Amino acid sequence: MTSDLPGHGVLAGVPFTHQNVTALLEHVVNDVVAAPPLIVGYSLGGYVAMRFASREPERTRGLLLAGCTLDFEGWKWWPYDAGVKITELLPRPWYDAFIHASLAMTLPRQWVDVVEAIPFDRNVFRQTSAIVREQKRAIDAIASYPKPVLIVNGEYDFAFRSDERRFLHRLPQARLRIIHGVDHTGPLRRVEEFTSIVDDFGKKVFGK
Repeated sequence: MTSDLPGHGVLAGVPFTHQNVTALLEHVVNDVVAAPPLIVGYSLGGYVAMRFASREPERTRGLLLAGCTLDFEGWKWWPYDAGVKITELLPRPWYDAFIHASLAMTLPRQWVDVVEAIPFDRNVFRQTSAIVREQKRAIDAIASYPKPVLIVNGEYDFAFRSDERRFLHRLPQARLRIIHGVDHTGPLRRVEEFTSIVDDFGKKVFGK
């Protein structure tokens, strides 16, 4: 199953906070799925998955982490924080134009309209920035996770690959898959390939 995060889609009206994210994942794990799941997280979803799994590893079967092997520490945090502050200052029409231009430059054409149609609370940027400020080293939280981990990155996702080796070193059971010829938007540009990667890893995790 898939679920929107707080601030996104059908949960656009729910603030993106630790409490709300934790409550959502606990609901999914306790009330929706029949057994501990393989959690697949892409970008922000990957950081959410790491935080939950590091605290309650027994309630998961494994992790697939796509586009999230970057620890926002030191200079790596400042560009994101600066971008958040800039978007907060933009009037709504300018903000919408900025987001549209960003999507048009980074996503396949067929995905731009799809993504823009999804409700999104722009406060998520500020809310996630506050969370990042509190916990900048995701690898420290997830380093003791004992279950299977697959890291999936786009070949040219240079920013989010910058700490890739550190993650692999701290998680000796983790394996790496590279989607060649793409950047951070790899799972959207290569949907069938990414889906196949998820399916293959799921079969290994569940022994099928």
